[in-house]
Amino acid sequence: MTIRSAALARTHDWFEVHSGWAPPDPETLADWAAEGACRAPDECWVELRGTCPHGLVSWQVVLDELEQDDLRRRPPG
Repeated sequence: MTIRSAALARTHDWFEVHSGWAPPDPETLADWAAEGACRAPDECWVELRGTCPHGLVSWQVVLDELEQDDLRRRPPG
């Protein structure tokens, strides 16, 4: 398991015990990306595709992974 996949798994574990979370809207993500940074789900300010000091990945990483998962699940063609 890579460091990034371990941090992503830790983030999903965090979601399990912290209810009420929601991903940021696309405009907020774009604003953060323009700054070259992003929030993690626990509100830490991190590199755009980084990991916070608590071991959680940024929202951008979470959303990138969800998009990739959707693409993998699509039927061919």
